[in-house]
Amino acid sequence: MDPEILPCIRWLMVCLILAMAARTYLKFLSLKFPDGGFILSLGIAMAVTFVSVWLLCTVFKADFDTPICVIVPLLYAVPGLLLNIKRGCFEKKRIKERAEERKRFILGFAVFVLLFLIAFWVKGFRPDIDHQTEQYMDYGFMTAMYRQKCMPFEDMWFAGRDVNYYYLGQAVAVFICYLAGVIPAYGYNLMLCMIFAYLALGTFSLTEAFLSNMGDIKKINCVTGGIMSSVMCSMGGNGHWIIYGMIGQLKEKMLYGKVMTRYWFPMSTLFIGYSPITMDRAKHEFPSYTMVLGDLHAHVVNILFTISLLMLLFDYALKDREDDKYREIFNPDILLIALLLGLFKGTNFWDFPIYFIVAGSVILFCDIKKYGPTPGTIAAVILKGLIVYATGALIMLPFQKTYVMPLSGIHLCDSHSPVYKLLIIWFVHLLMALSLLIYIAYSGHGDPPVHMHAAAAVTMCGLGLLLLPEIIYVKDIYGEVYQRYNTMFKLTFQGFILLSVAGGICIGVFIGKKYLNVLACIFCVAAIALGSYMGWSVKEWFGNVFDASARKGINATAFIDTDKSYDDVREAIKIINSDSSRHLRIIEEAGNSYSSNNRLSVFTGASTIAGWYVHEWVWHNDSKAIHERNDEVRDFYESGNEERCRRMIEKYDIDYIFVGPDTTGKYVVDYGGFINLGEHVWESDDKSHMLIRIGDG
Repeated sequence: MDPEILPCIRWLMVCLILAMAARTYLKFLSLKFPDGGFILSLGIAMAVTFVSVWLLCTVFKADFDTPICVIVPLLYAVPGLLLNIKRGCFEKKRIKERAEERKRFILGFAVFVLLFLIAFWVKGFRPDIDHQTEQYMDYGFMTAMYRQKCMPFEDMWFAGRDVNYYYLGQAVAVFICYLAGVIPAYGYNLMLCMIFAYLALGTFSLTEAFLSNMGDIKKINCVTGGIMSSVMCSMGGNGHWIIYGMIGQLKEKMLYGKVMTRYWFPMSTLFIGYSPITMDRAKHEFPSYTMVLGDLHAHVVNILFTISLLMLLFDYALKDREDDKYREIFNPDILLIALLLGLFKGTNFWDFPIYFIVAGSVILFCDIKKYGPTPGTIAAVILKGLIVYATGALIMLPFQKTYVMPLSGIHLCDSHSPVYKLLIIWFVHLLMALSLLIYIAYSGHGDPPVHMHAAAAVTMCGLGLLLLPEIIYVKDIYGEVYQRYNTMFKLTFQGFILLSVAGGICIGVFIGKKYLNVLACIFCVAAIALGSYMGWSVKEWFGNVFDASARKGINATAFIDTDKSYDDVREAIKIINSDSSRHLRIIEEAGNSYSSNNRLSVFTGASTIAGWYVHEWVWHNDSKAIHERNDEVRDFYESGNEERCRRMIEKYDIDYIFVGPDTTGKYVVDYGGFINLGEHVWESDDKSHMLIRIGDG
């Protein structure tokens, strides 16, 4: 059997088992999802079981390893199984309904598998960990957790200190690795495949279920809206792709007989401040770009939980009015929303304030519709907000105790995006969003039903996320030119998701309605045009994915065995990976961000003294500490003083000294300071590169 097939099967089986375990507990749902609740069940199961494992490992110092990762889900699954058996015995009247639900659940899993396998096939054409993106960091987090088996884990680029970043997203990936018996080399790419399938099916299921619940929309229209939402969210680019990619290249071909300017797919994310170059540069990323590029970064992993949160919010909105508005405080939707929002603090901190506002807006709009704009209603909403905030804060208290926010406050923007650029990027999403809001405002004689209040809240929040980076920014280390870069990046990424869902709702509502049918058809064409972005970017990044002979497999580190640039680090990686010690510290070059530096720590999970410079600076919001360590590392390699080198080894409790091509390329290495400090477990043929184990020499 192909070595990549078994990890894939095990990963999918874990997804199915987790979803089945959670589905029993989700009988309170009002929405009837076309996937039988598979996506929401999987998301909730991952959130609940992972948070439980993480708390046990953080608070009680249990090993973050296979036993606890298997036992905890079993403890949740067994009562659910017994409950299901009990329901089968005492709810025989619901046999037909439960059989229909099971069919939809199985169909949902089948579609999930299909989407997963498509991503699995495509990813196999370029599975390698790429140092030019955030992948070194993301994979390094996974290898460090996998080696150390503890929470929090020691920073692989700042030996002796716990990582100061929201790392729980990558920890979820390692959690699934343990459950599936898969090493990170396979788990990294399998997680990306899972996120794509989750996003594609999740946005479809969410939108279709919402539209179906309205009652006056034909099933085919609900499905169409769901598909368009999924296409835009999981495969779509932005308006830049349509204007400069599709139309621009077609125009050149018509004028010159060939395409003169090749459209490079990252251009869609780097328009403001880059074309032409200005002193105000920003980024407007979206899910399909990230899926293709292959970053397993915080905002990407958290897609698993943001989609789950939106499902719960729409479910909350569609519940029947309670006799007592305060009883809804103990609504299961509210409790799960609190859990997910709390988890966001550790998976992607930016998503916590974003979705706290989204959740608050949906709950506020819907409660006012249900109970009226009375002081009691507002008080109940505020109370729910406090409970959600307090619950999330309590769950994430162990994380908050060790995590220091590396930010310097919120400031007013003194530079803004050109209006025409914003319109080019967002014109499709804006037209759909504004059309939906206008429709909601004038439908139902000015008094739209409660579910449309939820749609309005989500749409307005999406628009707000596009507008906010033009008003304020969160200050970080990047300086005046890039002051809005991270803020726009993080906010508009989520805005893209929200507006894609709103766009699908808009299409589903408009189809078949007099005067709106033509507009719906135009929006469908626009959504498909946006979705063609992924086809283009896949071709650009992965090559011809129909040529099976060019496929490399799913192992993210297999390239190390054949890549010549790894000739003088390959054996060192193998030796350290064969060392069973959970906590290893090494000394290698102090690296620059987005470079091939620090390969040894990334691919082994061992901690080095100083790693990627800018990343550590951002995480600590202070360049002094990382600067001092950089100087120490330089002195170690260049001083030639054995006593000083020995003191540094003792200071950081170093286990291995590595001299590789990046080391000799960066420093004027004087081997006399450290060559006699341990056993030479590996040397290159010319003896310029080596790995020395401390304490055996």
